[in-house]
Amino acid sequence: MNHTTLSRDYWPTTGWRTASPDAHGMDAGQLAHAHEYMTTAFPSLTSLLVVRGGHLVFERYADGYGPDVLHNVKSATKSVTSLLTGVAILTGDLSGVDEPLGALLPTLLTGNDPRRDIRLADLLTMRSGLDWAEWKGTTLQMFASGNWLDFILDRPVAHPPGTFFNYSTGDTQLVAAIVQEVTGMSLLAYADLYLFTPLGIERRTWATDPQGINIGGAELSLTARGMAKLGFLALNNGRWDGTDILPATWVEAMTTRHTPAQADSAGSCDLSYGYLWWLRDQGSFASAMAVGYGGNYIYIVPDLDLVVAVTGDVKNVPKQFSDNRMLCDFNLVADYIVPAVG
Repeated sequence: MNHTTLSRDYWPTTGWRTASPDAHGMDAGQLAHAHEYMTTAFPSLTSLLVVRGGHLVFERYADGYGPDVLHNVKSATKSVTSLLTGVAILTGDLSGVDEPLGALLPTLLTGNDPRRDIRLADLLTMRSGLDWAEWKGTTLQMFASGNWLDFILDRPVAHPPGTFFNYSTGDTQLVAAIVQEVTGMSLLAYADLYLFTPLGIERRTWATDPQGINIGGAELSLTARGMAKLGFLALNNGRWDGTDILPATWVEAMTTRHTPAQADSAGSCDLSYGYLWWLRDQGSFASAMAVGYGGNYIYIVPDLDLVVAVTGDVKNVPKQFSDNRMLCDFNLVADYIVPAVG
């Protein structure tokens, strides 16, 4: 995906500046129409934020929600874990993505265990090869186990690493464990130091597994405005107010189509996977998406200098937001928001 570095007149560290849609080349009536469609067709969705040109040009919340409310972003957490992997490469805590599990988690895998050959890159692209049925109970079994890493690493090897895409929250828990191992810090503490605090993200919570490892694939809670900040960081090649938070090369790799991806969807779309980000065009424009159960999304559309954040009620989830059908069957950005750009 092409990312063009743009000059910014301010950075939203202390808060988003608001502006009218017209001031940033968007049709206010079309955005209002988008929101009306969203609330009518998908009443479980709770907020819609649109950022263009670095300004918050549209922000709406359902009753009982607002800018300070935390949302469990569910699997959109995976994309934040990818950001933190990039941070670890920038700081030198990680040398790159080609290191194998045998070197990164040496105490957990010994001898000739074939899992030792799984690379960090394989985990980031959901191609570990480990047997995993995300929508048929494996993740719930992991949640119920006393030791998540042991559960994951006891899974049979179903495919050679790096050869077969299979969406797995287990893969992202291994990424979280790796970042925690090489940094000597919890994922949340590392995020606070190198990601959240520099961006001015103060409100956040992040659950852990029984061993105290933050859950790399779910259970991070952020405000909708905080979600938009993370999208804005990615939109700006990992640079924030004159400082590189992520290497630009990481953002490029993160949003590169590494593997085709299936959506298990009643609809269809040209869907690929980067490093824990989904890649799908919005209309004719390349886009990367962080996507979570219940209708939690962060979209970046670099060619339009556009970020969109959507949140959903994870306690009242309709079928279309309960699995990967939400990747192709939810077209708010492609059908309503992109057309608002003049």
